[in-house]
Amino acid sequence: MTTVLCFGNQFLKQDSLAKELADEIKLKGVDFIKCDSLDAFLESKDKNIFILDVVKGIDKVINIKDIDQLKANKLFSLHDFDLGFFLKLMKRIGKIETANIIGIPQKGDKEKIKEDIIKVIQR
Repeated sequence: MTTVLCFGNQFLKQDSLAKELADEIKLKGVDFIKCDSLDAFLESKDKNIFILDVVKGIDKVINIKDIDQLKANKLFSLHDFDLGFFLKLMKRIGKIETANIIGIPQKGDKEKIKEDIIKVIQR
């Protein structure tokens, strides 16, 4: 089973597409989980995860395979805890082996975006 953790805010149109598509994409052997916090990483048994989220400023689906490409911000308090830092920590402690971040545009042809997401997952 492949796990796709879908993030976003369903109350903000510009940040809701990942969760919306989580309900629409049906793939055998793929479990789409709508997430509101990073706790989903702790609950997942899959060591090779996919993350689906809206990325501001892009016009097509992108796939980030190397979490070392993510900039980890300096932490001053727990409110500064970001995804890049969290993924690197999870990899270091052996909770995950790989993470593919599927970034999707805020707007565009929804069917094309779905096709591109499916291609990334099936690779």
